[in-house]
Amino acid sequence: MIIDINQHKISIGSHYDIFIDGEKKYYGKQKLFKLFAEVNLFAETTNEQAFKVKKKFFLLYPTYVLTDSQGREAILEMKSYWKTHYQCTYQHKVYDIYAHRGRKCSVFINGKQVAWWDKQAVSWFDGDNYQIIADDDVNAEVLIACCLAYDNYTYKSQDKGIFNYDLGNLVFQNRSFDKQWQPNNKNK
Repeated sequence: MIIDINQHKISIGSHYDIFIDGEKKYYGKQKLFKLFAEVNLFAETTNEQAFKVKKKFFLLYPTYVLTDSQGREAILEMKSYWKTHYQCTYQHKVYDIYAHRGRKCSVFINGKQVAWWDKQAVSWFDGDNYQIIADDDVNAEVLIACCLAYDNYTYKSQDKGIFNYDLGNLVFQNRSFDKQWQPNNKNK
């Protein structure tokens, strides 16, 4: 499964167009005039809210509450600032997100890699663009919500100009990026 997240910056917020395997499935909107960031993810065909990503007050490590359409919550929190490790538990599955050198992040569920994403290095007149490569049987909405939260914390004050360039993580990483990993494509 290939998920593309395309951010469109407006003067005081962001909009997102989200494609799965080339077909627009979701769109997202950042709520305006909120003390803590909030992004809502909607299904393209029904316009119903699929997920909400809401930043919480934090002292040391960033924390986000991810709420699905059934009202089930998951807490996404940073576990290591220096080695950029996030963790989230949703539906009895532990999602670990590790940032690597550069702009890539890998996603593991219960210790097994299920996805990775890469952020586009250069953008003109627009916001960030992510491409997520994932196993076909992984919950796409959770991956999207985690990616939006990661983007909100990591790049919240950047991408304000006509031309934006991102070198990515230049220092520590918890684990190296696995170039050999390939997604399972059960639906193809």
